[in-house]
Amino acid sequence: MKHLHIKKALVLFAAGLSLAGCNVTSDIGGMFSGKRGSDEARATMPPPPSEETTGSIAPRHNAAAPSVEQAPPQPSAPATAAPVLPGADGKDDVARGREQFRAGNYAAAESAFDRAAKMNPRDAEAWLGLAACYDRMRRFELADRAYVQASSIKGPTSEILNNQGYSYLLRGDLARARTTLTVARKKDPSNRYVQNNLQLLESKERSAKSGTTSGASGAIRAR
Repeated sequence: MKHLHIKKALVLFAAGLSLAGCNVTSDIGGMFSGKRGSDEARATMPPPPSEETTGSIAPRHNAAAPSVEQAPPQPSAPATAAPVLPGADGKDDVARGREQFRAGNYAAAESAFDRAAKMNPRDAEAWLGLAACYDRMRRFELADRAYVQASSIKGPTSEILNNQGYSYLLRGDLARARTTLTVARKKDPSNRYVQNNLQLLESKERSAKSGTTSGASGAIRAR
């Protein structure tokens, strides 16, 4: 009876050792094979932290959906100056007026000088040319106004005084012509236009004393 109990105890002990040996072998094998034990370890590891960016761009808070970087603003194109059109300052009209005046086309010259004077009221050359045209067209009242405008800009130059003196010659006002031309000669003794008009004035004065008349053909300067 005693032997029977010992035998049962040995059998149970052997069975326990057998079960324990199977469990130990399974755990050790998993550690070296990297299968079940490694998979479980990887599954429980937290995901790697998201990367941060530096500089002026804000950090990315969601690694799975990175923020889209906005393109830097493009510099605006520099403002271009308005183009200057030919004749915008009236100089072309002044040149055209001189050309027409020399050709004897006084109406066309007057139109060109008038445009130049309206475009640039401070252009003394335009006013002087306009006055010369009015003299040739015998519109003396308008000529006087143009001479006043030219003198207010440049002053009583020998050129302006010469043309005014010739204007008085055309009108037959010999006294004012002599006074004006004499002042012009004092300002510029070598001015040939003034000299020619003084000679014309003397001829008219002699003709007036002798009772004869002669046509005016003096020198007028439209510049």
